[in-house]
Amino acid sequence: MTLRADNQKSLPESGGKGFGLAVSLPTKRVFAIALVTFALSTFSPVLTANTPMGKLQLTIIDNTTGETVPARVEIQGADGAYYVAEDALRFGGDCDMSDQGAGYFDLASTLADFTHQIDNPYTQSTQFYSNGKSSLELPSGTATISVFKGLEYKVPIDKVEIGDGELVQHTVALGRWINMPLRGWYSSDDHLHIPRPVTELNPYISKMMQAEDIHVANLLQMGKVRNFTIAQQHAFGPESHYQEGNYILAAGQENPRTHFLGHTITLGADTAHHQPEKYLIYRLLWQETQKQGALNGFAHAYLPNGSILPPHDGMAVILPHNLLHFVEVLQFNRSDYETWYDILALGFRVTPTAGTDYPCGGQTIPGHERFYTKVEGPLTYANWLEGVRQGRTFVTTGPLIEFRVNGQDIGSTIILEEEMPVQLTGNAVFDPERDDLAFVEIIQNGNVIKRFSRVQASDKIEFALSHTVNDSSWFAMRAYGSKSRENWLATPFHLSSFKAQSNVHSAPIYVTLKDRPGIEQSDRSRTIATSWLARLEDMESMLVMDNIEHLAKKLELPNYDAVPRQTLLNNRQALLKEIQTAKDFFIRLSQEAP
Repeated sequence: MTLRADNQKSLPESGGKGFGLAVSLPTKRVFAIALVTFALSTFSPVLTANTPMGKLQLTIIDNTTGETVPARVEIQGADGAYYVAEDALRFGGDCDMSDQGAGYFDLASTLADFTHQIDNPYTQSTQFYSNGKSSLELPSGTATISVFKGLEYKVPIDKVEIGDGELVQHTVALGRWINMPLRGWYSSDDHLHIPRPVTELNPYISKMMQAEDIHVANLLQMGKVRNFTIAQQHAFGPESHYQEGNYILAAGQENPRTHFLGHTITLGADTAHHQPEKYLIYRLLWQETQKQGALNGFAHAYLPNGSILPPHDGMAVILPHNLLHFVEVLQFNRSDYETWYDILALGFRVTPTAGTDYPCGGQTIPGHERFYTKVEGPLTYANWLEGVRQGRTFVTTGPLIEFRVNGQDIGSTIILEEEMPVQLTGNAVFDPERDDLAFVEIIQNGNVIKRFSRVQASDKIEFALSHTVNDSSWFAMRAYGSKSRENWLATPFHLSSFKAQSNVHSAPIYVTLKDRPGIEQSDRSRTIATSWLARLEDMESMLVMDNIEHLAKKLELPNYDAVPRQTLLNNRQALLKEIQTAKDFFIRLSQEAP
């Protein structure tokens, strides 16, 4: 049957597989059933047997190839309600933080908790995934059909008349406004918690990613000390890769993760890595993953220092070992670049990435925040991973960019024999029906050196300038604006802002002056080293024995990444040694002469 889905909204932080708060599995299911029953009976007008109805058969095609393609669909009936097709694709995720886990172990147990209905927090509407062909019953009258497929396709909005008792066949032809793969750039989400305990789930998940036009979907098995089976993956390394055309699924991990040191992500490891006995010594695990050619990074770096999940302290401990490859700077409709800028100023070439943390925290749209990677050669996971390693990325919620210095692309290194001007060129393009980009800024070593505003309602902001390089530098571009079709009071509240943001930021292009001091020897680097040293000294004070019981109680809660008291006690001395090693590094850097 067709689901009539008006007035049904997702509840932020309400627990279980889609949210951050852990509730026992039976309790969650009973609660969900009761909630939906209450919503349907209380708020939704009932379609009676006398309601005039017709049937819609919807086909979605790519207007270039003529082939049917998966997409995300929103259909609003003449009665104002949203409708979900009877043959909508099933999808889901796993954010069950309980020690016992969600209980996904085969195809049946996983699909049993997958759903057909998307409650979109940004549009406050109900949507569904289609494999390219969908059927549903609708009340007679004018139905409104909107079809979404990532960032590169226009969003058609069609009006279709549904007659009583009639079968209406309607085709939506999706047209691109840009084709990034033709330029070698592929979109990715580095942070998806979708269970895949068996290979039979691959086609289901792949269609979901194709509907969002996510070319590389990193499915992260998540852990804490007591449980490393959240969003469990059937394999790691090449055995985990599943590819349909230019769409890849690959296993990664978000582990270790604590609100004391931050949440970490590893991409491309051959095996899963979990060290519960040494859980707070991140370096040990990252050294093992790096031996397998994996990339290590910190999640949630958009969060300000002092918030509930800041990665800043963990970064300070691990950074001197040169094991950090990327930082997730864009997530939950939020960006923060300052900590990443500090890392670059300290001389570490770390790549910016973005991801949604789907389905945790109420995020229901994979790829809402994503990043693009320039891939050399055909799209394979190995080639994509190398592009990330080389820093050929940009993060975005919609706009797409080009940026070059002296004709060299994002991620490049340019060596100058002496001080001289360089040519900075680029552009930001966007779909003006979805993004209202206000301006582009050019960044040198974390400082804005030029700004270019949108003029004449253009769908493109272009720039070209000459700039003299007096010191070794990194250059990047970023842009800001608003989202035309998103509700700035989105629920959950952490997805909202005073105005929904349109964000884009490139990875750096590095310009080095030969036989001159590097970026890490600048005055700014010494200042940053001093502030990071203060962070480490404060961590030491938290780990003194007089405070250890108080700290242990704090780390045991909240449940989503709890560190048992005994784990803290067992790791304390080793962690203090890690902190001292990092302090020695930052002391040297803070005192280094230019």
